[in-house]
Amino acid sequence: MRVLIVDDEPLLGQTLLYAFKGRHDVVICTSGRDALSRLEKDARFDLVLCDLMMPDVSGSAVYEQVKRSYPHLVRCFVFMTGGAFTERARDFLAKHPGIQLEKPFNIEDIEKLLRGFANARGAVSALP
Repeated sequence: MRVLIVDDEPLLGQTLLYAFKGRHDVVICTSGRDALSRLEKDARFDLVLCDLMMPDVSGSAVYEQVKRSYPHLVRCFVFMTGGAFTERARDFLAKHPGIQLEKPFNIEDIEKLLRGFANARGAVSALP
């Protein structure tokens, strides 16, 4: 599976890259701006793990741009958060219909997500 990780903590991305090396194609972006730039070049991902709170472009802003430009990715979004610290972030998460992953999490949590997304993808491609 192709996984896009958007998080301003480089160590998190590197840890996930190492954990999935050889099993999944992992792309790391260390800012919201970097992620949007990357998506302009290639928006073919099966899962997007996106931090909510980032200093340059927030995860919610990345998501809103993705909804407009790459609507097929909306179903692939999972927000990672160590806590929604602003009223705006809490409101966004309350309205976001997708999966949310609380930090800290472990590799098995991501493995479960990947299996779920892979199974859902298989079910969709098996439909007539």
